[in-house]
Amino acid sequence: MKKILIILLFIATPLQAEKIEQLSWYNLQELLEDDKLTYKIIKSCISLNSAVTELIKDEHPDLANQFFKSANFLYPFGILVLKKIKKIDNKKAEKQFLSSVDSLTNDYMDFMRQNGVINQSFIKGTFLGDDIAFCNEIRSAIEITISESKKQ
Repeated sequence: MKKILIILLFIATPLQAEKIEQLSWYNLQELLEDDKLTYKIIKSCISLNSAVTELIKDEHPDLANQFFKSANFLYPFGILVLKKIKKIDNKKAEKQFLSSVDSLTNDYMDFMRQNGVINQSFIKGTFLGDDIAFCNEIRSAIEITISESKKQ
Protein backbone atom coordinates (compact mmCIF):
# COMPACT_ATOMS: atom_id res chain seq x y z
CA MET A 1 0.00 0.00 0.00
CA LYS A 2 2.83 2.40 0.87
CA LYS A 3 4.45 1.78 -2.54
CA ILE A 4 1.18 2.61 -4.30
CA LEU A 5 0.90 5.87 -2.34
CA ILE A 6 4.46 6.88 -3.25
CA ILE A 7 3.88 6.05 -6.92
CA LEU A 8 0.70 8.14 -6.91
CA LEU A 9 2.60 11.04 -5.33
CA PHE A 10 5.22 10.93 -8.08
CA ILE A 11 2.49 10.85 -10.73
CA ALA A 12 0.65 13.78 -9.16
CA THR A 13 3.76 15.90 -8.62
CA PRO A 14 4.22 16.87 -12.31
CA LEU A 15 0.70 18.27 -12.28
CA GLN A 16 1.74 20.55 -9.44
CA ALA A 17 4.88 21.63 -11.27
CA GLU A 18 2.86 23.62 -13.78
CA LYS A 19 1.51 25.87 -11.04
CA ILE A 20 4.38 25.77 -8.59
CA GLU A 21 7.76 26.68 -9.93
CA GLN A 22 10.99 27.78 -8.38
CA LEU A 23 10.85 31.52 -7.76
CA SER A 24 14.45 31.99 -6.75
CA TRP A 25 15.56 31.59 -10.37
CA TYR A 26 14.38 35.13 -10.99
CA ASN A 27 16.09 38.30 -9.87
CA LEU A 28 14.81 41.65 -8.69
CA GLN A 29 15.83 43.40 -11.91
CA GLU A 30 13.55 41.09 -13.91
CA LEU A 31 10.68 42.00 -11.61
CA LEU A 32 11.23 45.70 -12.17
CA GLU A 33 11.03 45.21 -15.93
CA ASP A 34 7.98 42.93 -16.20
CA ASP A 35 4.66 43.62 -14.45
CA LYS A 36 3.29 40.17 -15.29
CA LEU A 37 6.32 38.51 -13.73
CA THR A 38 6.03 40.81 -10.72
CA TYR A 39 2.40 39.76 -10.32
CA LYS A 40 3.29 36.08 -10.61
CA ILE A 41 6.09 36.33 -8.05
CA ILE A 42 4.10 38.36 -5.53
CA LYS A 43 1.12 36.02 -5.86
CA SER A 44 3.42 33.02 -5.40
CA CYS A 45 5.18 34.55 -2.39
CA ILE A 46 1.86 35.31 -0.70
CA SER A 47 0.61 31.81 -1.46
CA LEU A 48 3.81 30.16 -0.23
CA ASN A 49 3.79 32.16 3.01
CA SER A 50 0.09 31.45 3.50
CA ALA A 51 0.60 27.73 2.94
CA VAL A 52 3.43 27.58 5.48
CA THR A 53 1.27 29.56 7.92
CA GLU A 54 -1.58 27.08 7.61
CA LEU A 55 0.61 24.01 7.88
CA ILE A 56 2.58 25.06 10.97
CA LYS A 57 0.16 27.30 12.90
CA ASP A 58 -0.87 24.65 15.44
CA GLU A 59 2.62 23.44 16.33
CA HIS A 60 4.55 26.69 15.84
CA PRO A 61 2.15 29.64 16.25
CA ASP A 62 4.84 32.32 16.66
CA LEU A 63 6.69 31.25 13.54
CA ALA A 64 3.43 30.88 11.62
CA ASN A 65 2.59 34.46 12.61
CA GLN A 66 5.78 35.68 10.92
CA PHE A 67 4.82 33.96 7.67
CA PHE A 68 1.31 35.40 8.00
CA LYS A 69 2.74 38.92 8.40
CA SER A 70 4.87 38.49 5.27
CA ALA A 71 1.88 37.35 3.23
CA ASN A 72 -0.24 40.23 4.47
CA PHE A 73 2.49 42.77 3.78
CA LEU A 74 2.73 41.71 0.13
CA TYR A 75 -1.01 41.31 -0.45
CA PRO A 76 -1.87 44.94 -1.40
CA PHE A 77 1.04 45.06 -3.85
CA GLY A 78 -0.30 42.01 -5.67
CA ILE A 79 -3.68 43.71 -6.04
CA LEU A 80 -2.08 46.90 -7.33
CA VAL A 81 -0.02 45.05 -9.93
CA LEU A 82 -3.04 43.01 -11.10
CA LYS A 83 -5.10 46.21 -11.32
CA LYS A 84 -2.39 47.77 -13.48
CA ILE A 85 -1.97 44.73 -15.75
CA LYS A 86 -5.66 44.11 -16.37
CA LYS A 87 -6.77 47.75 -16.14
CA ILE A 88 -9.61 46.86 -13.78
CA ASP A 89 -11.00 48.56 -10.71
CA ASN A 90 -9.78 47.78 -7.22
CA LYS A 91 -12.75 45.58 -6.23
CA LYS A 92 -12.40 43.33 -9.29
CA ALA A 93 -8.65 43.12 -8.84
CA GLU A 94 -9.01 42.21 -5.17
CA LYS A 95 -11.61 39.53 -5.89
CA GLN A 96 -9.54 37.97 -8.70
CA PHE A 97 -6.37 38.17 -6.67
CA LEU A 98 -7.89 36.55 -3.60
CA SER A 99 -9.28 33.70 -5.67
CA SER A 100 -5.96 33.15 -7.42
CA VAL A 101 -3.99 33.26 -4.16
CA ASP A 102 -6.38 30.82 -2.47
CA SER A 103 -6.01 28.34 -5.31
CA LEU A 104 -2.22 28.60 -5.39
CA THR A 105 -2.02 28.37 -1.58
CA ASN A 106 -3.88 25.07 -1.76
CA ASP A 107 -1.48 23.87 -4.45
CA TYR A 108 1.51 24.77 -2.25
CA MET A 109 -0.06 23.01 0.73
CA ASP A 110 -0.69 19.87 -1.32
CA PHE A 111 2.88 19.99 -2.64
CA MET A 112 4.31 20.39 0.87
CA ARG A 113 2.13 17.64 2.33
CA GLN A 114 3.28 15.28 -0.43
CA ASN A 115 6.87 16.21 0.28
CA GLY A 116 6.23 15.61 3.97
CA VAL A 117 5.22 12.03 3.22
CA ILE A 118 8.36 11.45 1.20
CA ASN A 119 10.94 13.45 3.22
CA GLN A 120 9.26 13.88 6.62
CA SER A 121 9.54 17.62 6.02
CA PHE A 122 7.41 20.14 4.16
CA ILE A 123 10.48 21.83 2.69
CA LYS A 124 13.47 19.46 2.80
CA GLY A 125 14.44 18.18 -0.64
CA THR A 126 12.62 20.99 -2.47
CA PHE A 127 13.33 24.50 -3.72
CA LEU A 128 10.87 26.00 -1.22
CA GLY A 129 13.53 27.09 1.29
CA ASP A 130 15.26 29.12 -1.41
CA ASP A 131 11.92 30.53 -2.49
CA ILE A 132 11.08 31.64 1.05
CA ALA A 133 14.43 33.44 1.21
CA PHE A 134 13.76 35.03 -2.21
CA CYS A 135 10.31 36.18 -1.07
CA ASN A 136 11.92 37.74 2.01
CA GLU A 137 14.32 39.62 -0.27
CA ILE A 138 11.37 40.98 -2.25
CA ARG A 139 9.59 42.06 0.91
CA SER A 140 12.77 43.73 2.16
CA ALA A 141 13.26 45.56 -1.16
CA ILE A 142 9.69 46.87 -1.01
CA GLU A 143 10.12 47.96 2.62
CA ILE A 144 13.35 49.79 1.77
CA THR A 145 11.74 51.48 -1.23
CA ILE A 146 8.79 52.64 0.90
CA SER A 147 11.12 53.86 3.63
CA GLU A 148 13.28 55.79 1.15
CA SER A 149 10.27 57.37 -0.55
CA LYS A 150 8.95 58.58 2.83
CA LYS A 151 12.27 60.34 3.47
CA GLN A 152 12.00 62.32 0.23
